[in-house]
Amino acid sequence: MDEDALRERIRRLAFASPALARAFSRGDFRSVFRGRGLEFDSLREYYPDDDSRLVDWSATARSGRPFVRTYREERSLTVFLLVDVSPSMDQGSGEASKLDMAALVSSLVAYAAQLRGLPVGCLFFAGTLLGGLSPRRGKAHALAIASAVGRFAGGAGAAAGEGEAAAVDRPAAGTELGLALRTAFQVLKRRSLVLVLSDFRAAGWERPLGELARRHDVVALRIADRSDLELPGAGAFAAADPETGRAAWLPLGAGAFRARWRASGEAARKACLEACARSRVSVLEIGTADDPALKLLEFFERRRAR
Repeated sequence: MDEDALRERIRRLAFASPALARAFSRGDFRSVFRGRGLEFDSLREYYPDDDSRLVDWSATARSGRPFVRTYREERSLTVFLLVDVSPSMDQGSGEASKLDMAALVSSLVAYAAQLRGLPVGCLFFAGTLLGGLSPRRGKAHALAIASAVGRFAGGAGAAAGEGEAAAVDRPAAGTELGLALRTAFQVLKRRSLVLVLSDFRAAGWERPLGELARRHDVVALRIADRSDLELPGAGAFAAADPETGRAAWLPLGAGAFRARWRASGEAARKACLEACARSRVSVLEIGTADDPALKLLEFFERRRAR
């Protein structure tokens, strides 16, 4: 999908943002965000009816008297998007590619966040980190995120905003998902909702995902295409793995090859879901033929219902 067509589709979907904002932010975000969203406020002396789990043992040892930590509820939580723009995301068997879908989802979430007055930021990655936008509020910032990811989907690098690291052309191979997760862990100082948009065709991301999920509420948006499991019906052609560049000859008419292709795709999906489950990370699977607004609404409404 070219950049102009993608922008037009984003504009058509923008009407869903108010409904999405209500779905994922209802109750000051507590309907989606795990726990109560608390941050440290101050120390005070212990009272007999205080919860002993709140005792600050360091302050107690220093003063010789028991002290407890007090907390206040966070009213504004950050939304942060990790967007995979690696070569494998160019895959698509229909009108849209995986990267087109990532652009649509990122734009919808950014618009929804700004409607609720929530700061939203993003980080783009492929074989290395490609820049991003720091979390900020406002419609102009949401538009900047949509424009940046739209340029990647349209085949051009994204220009950096003021104070941002400059983005570069996408490298020919590789996906540094683990590096992107570790970077988010380092730069996000307060608990945030982190949405990871990727096909998860990478290695070495499982441990960084678990570490990030222990501090933040992480949602894995696994973007898929039907060609992950099903190939065209007949013929044969030369192809190259978008991540490694390795060439291969695909015998599309061979039943055994088609069965191995499907088994490989199903195994990759299962491995991703199991890794996310171990880290207690919620997963939303979105196909390139799906309605992204509807998928997001259904997902966040399910979380609210729980």
